[in-house]
Amino acid sequence: MTAHTPRMDNIDMAGKVCVVTGAASGMGRIAARELAVMGATLILCDREVEEGAQARDDIIALSGNAKVDFVPCDMGDLDHVRRFAGHILSTYNRVDVLINNAGLTDPEYKLTPQGQEQHFAIMHLGHYLLIHLLKERLMESAPARIIQISSDAHKTGPGLDFDDLASKTVWKGRRYAHGAAFKAYHRAKLAMVLATYHLAEQFKDTGVTINAVSPGYFIATNIYRHMRGVMKLGTQIFRPFFMDPERSAQTYVFLASSPDVEGITGKYWEYCKEKDTSPLSHDPDLRKKLIAETHRLLGLPV
Repeated sequence: MTAHTPRMDNIDMAGKVCVVTGAASGMGRIAARELAVMGATLILCDREVEEGAQARDDIIALSGNAKVDFVPCDMGDLDHVRRFAGHILSTYNRVDVLINNAGLTDPEYKLTPQGQEQHFAIMHLGHYLLIHLLKERLMESAPARIIQISSDAHKTGPGLDFDDLASKTVWKGRRYAHGAAFKAYHRAKLAMVLATYHLAEQFKDTGVTINAVSPGYFIATNIYRHMRGVMKLGTQIFRPFFMDPERSAQTYVFLASSPDVEGITGKYWEYCKEKDTSPLSHDPDLRKKLIAETHRLLGLPV
């Protein structure tokens, strides 16, 4: 792809059903707004219920498109994910785009109801399960697109520890640890890239594509809202210099709607250009082990 921002004017998404997780704020909300302006039917979810409902109302008001649905869902709670998928399947007869955007960085050590560390659960396990539950509808709706919001943070750590995917030893018994949170974030985003490469192979010749995205570095969203102490102060001081989330979200919209990427799958994108991922993400043994463990944790057939 060339370095210029691709034109997305006059793309008509009417009749397309687009699912966006983590859409109450930030780049998920921006992407949902832009797709609504294009005429798409939107299904949004977030665990922030009031903020999510407000996002829905604001998107409807701004776009003039009333086909925007908000469903409360914590992507880290697998029971919530199953209910969310059930709502989609029972209410909509197609799914054309799935944007797996929900994410966080939180220095507090928290386990989900299923006993998994929250970063890994929200960003990898929950989204992997959602893809699995919607895969038949996606294939029936083909050509369909899945977009995994990862991060270049997947390049910044030592990789996955299959003896400690719940990251208990990472926090070392502490309740709060920013370094541990960044390591957990790295693991989750690496898992998303590995899963993208695996699923691109699984969806081969079905008409369903899947690509991963790096939004860029230090984006001015509320992903930093859980920071504490000096880290919180640092984000407040430097926030005016962070990148514009509107620019970052354009890659989401580009991959969801542009005819330029029709049929392209198993790639990694930043600012609407392809780029490479880490050497670890290309390790076939690591990928195979992650998928096997993911299926075990989710109770899926291998």
